[in-house]
Amino acid sequence: MLASVTLEPIALAARGVHRIENGRGMRVSCIRGATWITQENDPRDIVLASGQSAVLDRAGVAVIYAFRDAVITVGPAWQLPAPPAAARATCVETVRA
Repeated sequence: MLASVTLEPIALAARGVHRIENGRGMRVSCIRGATWITQENDPRDIVLASGQSAVLDRAGVAVIYAFRDAVITVGPAWQLPAPPAAARATCVETVRA
C-alpha cells in the first residue's frame, strides 16, 4: 500500500516566483491562475493554466513564474489525481448497487 501524500498549496502573487532545485520527476500543478515554468538547460517554455500540470524532466533549477495571482502544488509525479466528479459519482453508485 502506498502512503498518502498531502500536497500543500503554494500561493504566488502576480509576478512572483517559486524556485525548485533538483526537481526532476516532480509534478507542478496549477490550481488557480496562470504560470510559466522554465528549467535549467531546457530551451522549452511551459505555460500552465488553471487545472493543468507538467512533470519536470531536467536536473538543476526550475523556476515557476506567476503571470497573475496563482496557486500551485509541487509533488511526486507518481501521485494519482483525484477522479473527476462524474467518476466519483459512478463509483459511489456502483458500491451502493
